[in-house]
Amino acid sequence: MWCLVSQANSVILEVQVDPRAIGRECLEKACNCLGISKECDYFGLKYQNAKGEELWLNLRNPIDRQTGGGGGLAPLRFALRVKFWVPPHLLLQEATRHQFYLHSRLELVEGRLKVPDWCSLARLVALVAQAEAGDYDPLSPPHGLYSQCCQIQPDKPCDPKPNDFLHRIIQQHKEIRGMKASTAEYWLLKEVSNLDTFGQEMFHSKFGSNAVSMIGVGPHGITVYRGDNEEKQNIPYTAIQSATSQRRMFHLIYLSLDGEETSLDFKLDSSQSASGLYRAITEKHAFYSCETVRSAVTAQFIRDLKGTIISIFNEDSTLGKKVRIRHPEDVSRGV
Repeated sequence: MWCLVSQANSVILEVQVDPRAIGRECLEKACNCLGISKECDYFGLKYQNAKGEELWLNLRNPIDRQTGGGGGLAPLRFALRVKFWVPPHLLLQEATRHQFYLHSRLELVEGRLKVPDWCSLARLVALVAQAEAGDYDPLSPPHGLYSQCCQIQPDKPCDPKPNDFLHRIIQQHKEIRGMKASTAEYWLLKEVSNLDTFGQEMFHSKFGSNAVSMIGVGPHGITVYRGDNEEKQNIPYTAIQSATSQRRMFHLIYLSLDGEETSLDFKLDSSQSASGLYRAITEKHAFYSCETVRSAVTAQFIRDLKGTIISIFNEDSTLGKKVRIRHPEDVSRGV
């Protein structure tokens, strides 16, 4: 069975797996092709169901049971995306940081990563330009790249777009002359890792249950967005008492800031979306904060900041290596 796996820059990998293969086999083969097999647990595969919804492939289950395909001649299509986001200094391989960069760039261009102001945005666009076009050349500036990134809008409310915005980008680009592409990618990831929406997976509803328009699931908990002005409420994982999904409804019980038990009901567009929201909360909670995950370590490694800076110049350096946790899907079944 052939699978076409698209990276965040639209470059496609061809992967062949057994017709009865589970999702993890396809993910691992794709990661092997890219040289990121040691850190493939940060990634997942997305696919579109018959309704056009984007869903994560369950890595433990057979592929054909989830996609409804595999029996025909047409290859299955997946998107390789970061599922569990971490700051760049926790990544071991440059190839892994590159995949994080590609996905971050896509999130910025498509408006899912919210930048606070025009100054920060100019800096990010300059880093993208340095990573992809190299040093600023006045005889051949990357106008196409500038134009694409200039479509990005800061988070609301924000000041009007400065008339000299393109000039600001060019000035920022000139200031980082000589910076290697891999270093520019690293510093872009470093800056976006400080954004409020970094690592958030968004779930939308056209029903507006209880004035809730959207729920974001991130490294520290969930964010509830209400109304057109997107008033935000943050609920940390430590405050969540229970979460359930039934058909299109998602039900959450949590402790408020006053310590009172509070409930939240959110109606999604489909039962699969409701199930996806439930899985996002349980898996991210397991990955980022569960004691059972933190204690279940393997011989794989991550680097601290000092080790990463050295590894930029010497990929074989062992400085800064630490043990890393297992994937939450594996922990949940005791692997």
